[in-house]
Amino acid sequence: MTPTPRTPKTTTEEAPTAAASRYQQLRSHLAELKLAAAAEALPAVLDQASAEGLSLTVALERLLAVEVEASTARRLAGRLRFACLPTPATLADFDVDAAAGIDRKLIDELGTCRYLESATNILLIGPGVIAGSRVRVPRSACSGRCCD
Repeated sequence: MTPTPRTPKTTTEEAPTAAASRYQQLRSHLAELKLAAAAEALPAVLDQASAEGLSLTVALERLLAVEVEASTARRLAGRLRFACLPTPATLADFDVDAAAGIDRKLIDELGTCRYLESATNILLIGPGVIAGSRVRVPRSACSGRCCD
């Protein structure tokens, strides 16, 4: 197999039909590689790259960042499904009035997960329904740090 000779780069632009064909090839390659989010974001990323005069490397990084973010979201959704949590809930859904003695500010502070970074232990005392699962279930929907 002989290598094809490299042609020198020219400053002329591609014909519209060639550009459209190349765009379709890109979409096809992304779909074949099962990079659905990147394929969906391709037009916006290409338009932004063209408008801002971005390099190919920057445009490719932005396109791949979209796919990485979508992949991370899919993994988190799968983990939450696998956990078989009873209901999708958030800390905002937590009824502070139903649980006497619980401070809303404290619940919101726990929701930031700062205690994980400082390796601080958290002790929940009270009946299981109120102190345990009513806090753990909404908390499990955090940004994924508790699910890794």
